[in-house]
Amino acid sequence: MITCAPDDPDDINVGIYRMQVLGPNRVIMRWLAHRGGARHHRMWQKLGRDMPVAVAIGADPATILAAVMPLPEAMNELAFAGLLRRRRTEVATGKTVPLPVPAHAEIVLEGHVSASQTAPEGPYGDHTGYYNSVEPFPVMTLSAITTRDRPIYLSTYTGRPPDEPSRLGEAMTPLFAPLARRQFPEILDLWLPPEACSYRAMVVSIDKRYPGQARRLMLGLWSMLPQFSYTKLIIAVDGDIDVRNWSDVMWALATRFDAPRDLVVVPDTPIDYLDFASAQPGLGGKLGLDATNKIGPETSREWGRVLAMTPEVTARVDAIWDELGLPGGRA
Repeated sequence: MITCAPDDPDDINVGIYRMQVLGPNRVIMRWLAHRGGARHHRMWQKLGRDMPVAVAIGADPATILAAVMPLPEAMNELAFAGLLRRRRTEVATGKTVPLPVPAHAEIVLEGHVSASQTAPEGPYGDHTGYYNSVEPFPVMTLSAITTRDRPIYLSTYTGRPPDEPSRLGEAMTPLFAPLARRQFPEILDLWLPPEACSYRAMVVSIDKRYPGQARRLMLGLWSMLPQFSYTKLIIAVDGDIDVRNWSDVMWALATRFDAPRDLVVVPDTPIDYLDFASAQPGLGGKLGLDATNKIGPETSREWGRVLAMTPEVTARVDAIWDELGLPGGRA
């Protein structure tokens, strides 16, 4: 869905939102408060005006990825999609709304989201693996529908993750990591496990250089983007840990983590509105686990050394592996 601010046509937002059909020309538009579309809608509401919107069904992969990425609010998703495909996004102007739409989209819906009218939405099965509660959301009235010749209707299904939407999140992570690294150069890698609804948990590896660095990074990531305020668990590890390998991560937690020292709990923070585990809607806690090696004043004990063969021993084993007739090739 494409929206813009009422006073700045360059303030464009592209996002993926759920829509429920009410009738031939009316749908319910569902979004969460932190999303760009909801932000624009609040701006139009303050003026007492309905918000023009365009909905592209069946956009190209780069545009879809840009729409789901947690980009800074000032970054135009259509421009970012051009960076992903290394070619400028081709757009056309809507027939009945003054908005850019992907020129090669299969289907485009145009219309206005009401500043005041709502309708009960749901219940729907969501990407969390649960049904949402029925709640009121704004109503959109359509003013035009355009299509390609023989259009393809692109859709998805949701269920307990990892599901199809979580694969979008999985593809998004390598694209987002460089953006996070610009803000925090010590980040070596990060992973948003698809099993954790794509954004509710994160494992991040760092080049640790000073005491308290992991804690600082956790607090910084939670504050970096509105979407990251919904990440309720962050596990920080060292660079020798593969953030995508739970065996590695669990080993780091079992050997480098001590609860009184390494547990970070932040209560009463913004949380995913869909997260019914929080005590209050939209308000919950964050948990950080520092599973990095401890240095300086972080510990008074001699820290363990990882058990590993020396390079000389490894080279010797490699040299005689085939001679020993062992399976699997060289070590």
